Amino acid sequence: MECIKKTQGRVQARHILVVAWFWAFANVYILRTNLSVAIVSMVKSNFSASAASECTGAQNNTPPPGWKEEGEFEWNEWSQGQVLSGYFYGYTCTQILGGWLETRLGGKVVCGTSQLLGGLLTLMTPVAARGGVYALLAVRILVGFVAGVTYPTHHGMWGKWAPIYERSKLMSITMAGANFGTVIVLPLSGYLADTYGWDSVFYVTGCIPIMWFVFWVIFVYDSPSSHPRIDPEEAKYIESQIETREVKRPPVPWLKLVKCVPLWAIVIGHTCSNWGFYTMLTNLPTYLKQVLGFDIKANGFLSALPHLALMLFVMTGGFVTDYIRKHWVSTLTARRIMTFFGQFPPAIFFVLAGYVGCDRAGGVAMLALSVAFGGLAVPGFKLSHVELAPRFGGILYGITNTFGNIPGFVTPLVVGALTNNNQTREAWQTVFWIGAGIYVFGGLVVLVFLRTDVQDWAKDPEEEKGPNTDDLASDKNIATPMTTLDNTSTRNSITRL
Repeated sequence: MECIKKTQGRVQARHILVVAWFWAFANVYILRTNLSVAIVSMVKSNFSASAASECTGAQNNTPPPGWKEEGEFEWNEWSQGQVLSGYFYGYTCTQILGGWLETRLGGKVVCGTSQLLGGLLTLMTPVAARGGVYALLAVRILVGFVAGVTYPTHHGMWGKWAPIYERSKLMSITMAGANFGTVIVLPLSGYLADTYGWDSVFYVTGCIPIMWFVFWVIFVYDSPSSHPRIDPEEAKYIESQIETREVKRPPVPWLKLVKCVPLWAIVIGHTCSNWGFYTMLTNLPTYLKQVLGFDIKANGFLSALPHLALMLFVMTGGFVTDYIRKHWVSTLTARRIMTFFGQFPPAIFFVLAGYVGCDRAGGVAMLALSVAFGGLAVPGFKLSHVELAPRFGGILYGITNTFGNIPGFVTPLVVGALTNNNQTREAWQTVFWIGAGIYVFGGLVVLVFLRTDVQDWAKDPEEEKGPNTDDLASDKNIATPMTTLDNTSTRNSITRL
């Protein structure tokens, strides 16, 4: 363990936590997305004669009318939509539970166990698929069920680890791991399915979180005070920024929480933002194949491009948000700026994607820009849970993510219904218009009702008895050794957990 001490003496503990959480999110999305590409090779499919005739000659590899690709299973679009939705049935069930478990057992146990079980269940997927649609659906529900605790656990842990002016940066980087995982798994799945068969996709991706689990157990701890190898200077710095106070079982004010208007604004925004994102995450490989005519290898690579752009936008947005709220504008204004760019440009590019005709490069570019700009919703409003209620950040995120993942199982069903035996550009234009309208509605709600101050019901009673902090300077001035809070946070918005 001496080598670990030396390593962590050079690299700060919270930065090791960033790496661990980055890969935790990557694992979640690897296990979530692997089926989206694999199913293209698993299922026997007919290329739409209508779509093919519209785009004949666009590229040499455009399939002719009547083209068939042999797969192992005969599942129509509706059955495929059910299978793709299965993950999200389970995922939505454990969001609030994950936040609650984090306050009881700690994030290390909750997230570590979740990832280990997810990997093992993924290894069982090929056997389940050959047992029928419903056997595969059951396994996918279980994979989603164990993964559902990840996001609320993440928010709960960072409430103890993230200094106030590093919060957007650290949490945006770790959440960008989700996009990184998608970028990896889409081309990897295409290659594996084409070279070794579709079942290899699940054997390879199932092993990844199992290997990550070893790193997590060795290096990750629930808080600075419980970390046996943290540099004392780093621990002192974190505590001076967020005044960490361990509360193992804080009472949850459920009734007041349900009445919180800013929380419901985040719920609506989160759900609307995820509608567009999940439309692409689960259905883009099908669109690229059935309408634009890409083969499986090109499909995996091109499906990854929007998520690569998304990862870059999320991380860059986190840095920009922390900078402008520290030097130029209030936290609320910074969040609103990012929310605007995270909701309205995606709607525009979503619509344009349906009207580029057979320009496949243009179609992919529009979809990539839509998904990329959507990533700015992360530093926009998807981090505000920790600001509204620092002690209950995980539970709040569990609530919003429960609703936010309803599109995960609804969008494949909607797309399946609209495109069942109708894989045409007109059908997909309808899909894109629906997504655009939902983006705009969510953006308007968040811009009007978003807040970033600690709610009265969320304040720590012990903090209320503490020293008066009325004279703290605004976030535009550095007046004391302890970094001061911005003027949109209340005087008691120093995180106490």
